[in-house]
Amino acid sequence: MRGIEFFRNVSIGRYIAGTSYVHRSTPSTKYLWLLALMFSGIASQSYEGALLPFFFAIAIGALSGIKPSFFLRGMKALLPLLALTACLQCLFAWPGDKSAVLVSLGPFSATAFKARLVVLTLIRTLSLMTVVSLFTAVTSEAESVHGIEDFLSPLGHLGLDPRRFALAVGVALRFVPIVAGELESIAKAQASRGADFGSGRGGPIAKARAYLPLFVPVTVRALERAELMAEAMEARGYADEAQAKGVARRRSRLASYPKQRGETFASLAAFAACAASFGLDYIAQRL
Repeated sequence: MRGIEFFRNVSIGRYIAGTSYVHRSTPSTKYLWLLALMFSGIASQSYEGALLPFFFAIAIGALSGIKPSFFLRGMKALLPLLALTACLQCLFAWPGDKSAVLVSLGPFSATAFKARLVVLTLIRTLSLMTVVSLFTAVTSEAESVHGIEDFLSPLGHLGLDPRRFALAVGVALRFVPIVAGELESIAKAQASRGADFGSGRGGPIAKARAYLPLFVPVTVRALERAELMAEAMEARGYADEAQAKGVARRRSRLASYPKQRGETFASLAAFAACAASFGLDYIAQRL
């Protein structure tokens, strides 16, 4: 049963309470760092530039009292997906790929160009998972919702409702650990009835086939929870958002997030980190 504890391997969506400077920062500053590191990790074309946001996230996590093992555990659940991505890269040919063939086996051929893409995809996924896990670890659900609302408030003049968008993002982040917990409970219930989970026997195909019966009950449970949440939100007046006399009625909120000393410098440091990633990417491509 130890091998089917999914919740311990989920790092995204898990908030770790703390009193560090990072925890006490305003949600807008945290979102600025999140976007800066995510953008630099995705757009970088070199290993060094894509890996730098990972080290930034690890360093910020250390300042927050979060161990690196917390972030690395979240990658364990993505290993089968990354392996499938690597197989698809080798299965299909890339136009203009004239690099050296490393391994050739029937329709599969692994070239140096494809190997670089696989490694770059792995590094980008590692950086993105670490950055998002750090954000959710130091930002509570209420802060994530209010942060999006504050961050996108200037777009309200363009017809966008930041509060609705913030609520949707907050609910999506909150559902990640909930669905993981549902998956774990259903897997343990089926294992108690004789299903083979977490035993380590069989190859990758046999293990994947053993988990297929979990998708239907997990999907049904997730839809049931979504329906209950929709009914609860409707009962609390979330559906009553009709405009009155051309002015949209807005909800008040009790929480306030005053800036700390030096937080303006921390916000500017996010742009510096993004520039450093692209600078390292530029230098690495020229070498």
